[in-house]
Amino acid sequence: MKIYISNKFPISLMDKFDQLRIQFGNPEIEIKYEIISKEFGIIIIEENNIYYIESTFKTDYELIKNYNNNDLLVDKTNITKIPLKSQFPVNYLYTRFLQYKFQTHKKSKLALIIHYLEEPNNNFEFIKIPVDFYFDYNNENLDLKEPFFQEEFNMFLSNLN
Repeated sequence: MKIYISNKFPISLMDKFDQLRIQFGNPEIEIKYEIISKEFGIIIIEENNIYYIESTFKTDYELIKNYNNNDLLVDKTNITKIPLKSQFPVNYLYTRFLQYKFQTHKKSKLALIIHYLEEPNNNFEFIKIPVDFYFDYNNENLDLKEPFFQEEFNMFLSNLN
């Protein structure tokens, strides 16, 4: 399940990367590819496989107001990945982004996921621009009063503010 902070924008994390790395160690890094077209919708490339993301009309969202002065959007929607066997769409937008995964420890159920785009600046050096972030919680039931969840979540929040 994904947990978004609805009143915090990704650009606010622009200068937080080094602080997060110092606090939580080096993150796991993955390169993600996404293709969006009018004909097919969203297509992703993962581990040399191409998948079509089937849209669902059964969304499962919950908005939690004022949790530690933040509004949380909990997304429990399950997505369906269908292997793409036919040809690629003709007109599409292609995005390559870096996914950084921060965890307090390896067996933690909570992880902070940040998606960055790399853009060249005036000196032709690449800078990372955050475009999306959320918490990935590897548990079916979200209990905001559970002590381990509160401790980890508060550690992340203190570094994001």
